[in-house]
Amino acid sequence: MIGKFVAVAAVAASLLAPHAAMAADDGDYAPANILKANNRLGWFCMISTTCPVSPHVRGVISRAIATDRSAQYLLGLTLLTGDGLPRDRDAGILWVVKAAEQGEPSAARDIAGRLRNGERIAVDETKAAAALKPDADAGEVEAMRALGPMIIGGRGVKQDPAAGLAMIKRAAEKGSSDAEKDLSQLYLNGAPGVPANRPEALKWLGGSARHGNVDAMLSLGYMSMNTPIGVPSSEANLAEGFCWLMRAGLLDQPQAHEKLSMTFARGEKDARGTVIPIDLVQADFWFRLAARSPYHDNSQIRAMIEPKMTTAQMDEAKRLVEAWHPRTVQELKSMTITLPGTAPPRNCSPMI
Repeated sequence: MIGKFVAVAAVAASLLAPHAAMAADDGDYAPANILKANNRLGWFCMISTTCPVSPHVRGVISRAIATDRSAQYLLGLTLLTGDGLPRDRDAGILWVVKAAEQGEPSAARDIAGRLRNGERIAVDETKAAAALKPDADAGEVEAMRALGPMIIGGRGVKQDPAAGLAMIKRAAEKGSSDAEKDLSQLYLNGAPGVPANRPEALKWLGGSARHGNVDAMLSLGYMSMNTPIGVPSSEANLAEGFCWLMRAGLLDQPQAHEKLSMTFARGEKDARGTVIPIDLVQADFWFRLAARSPYHDNSQIRAMIEPKMTTAQMDEAKRLVEAWHPRTVQELKSMTITLPGTAPPRNCSPMI
């Protein structure tokens, strides 16, 4: 048994070691080379202890080779992140493109986002749009979310903003909170044939938030509390923003935790008469929750809060953190959230 192990390992190492080291440079896991790479993995993985990838990743590779478009997209993401395979951006993008051209909605939206951000990617959008169309016509929500913006922008298909917008609205009517959020972004930023309309954007964002989309809750919280240039500050609604940030925070959204911490640390007020007083215990409580994420352990916020606190206040904040647990969307719908510092007490509007 030991001899077999050594022999197989030696053969596998001689076949694979150079390629494994070069995979990120030479694209061993790119679509054109994936069969050879998978065959080499077969040798290496005859003995589990010498296999350089997990069974899950091997399964993804096998399904991608078998033209499973969702597996192709997942393989692309795996290569883009380097989580399970050597990081290889070029090979990862090729797999995402391949999945998009076969009508994988998430891959199509991924590529669309990268193109909007200025990345240079060779993709046949006509092929992607044609592959998405049957599912979109059949009422598949994710396909409609991917194809609708392509129709609005005339990408890979004849431009028809009204038809593209109607397609995304049909996805929203089917109960997709993500489609509602898509509509809010369209109306917020504007698009060909879709003029920017902040009230319409807030309407769709509110619908998405009420249907439990935590990212929509976060966005609605920020947008309600802050007005952009050109929008009167009187339109800011601190109470509305606080309520949605609190809901996102209760669902364990770290950005909401950070924003709530800053709100309680500085205190806030708006032209509508809403005042959120400074509360260092609450500020530290939400900061400590945010700081569990390495992206939200903000030393500047900590410096705003903790030097001003007594030992008793810090102990109370720690106690609140220990007792805290995330809530569910269903719990939020029946929960009463009281606005701080209001007399008489005011509650957030029900989440319906």
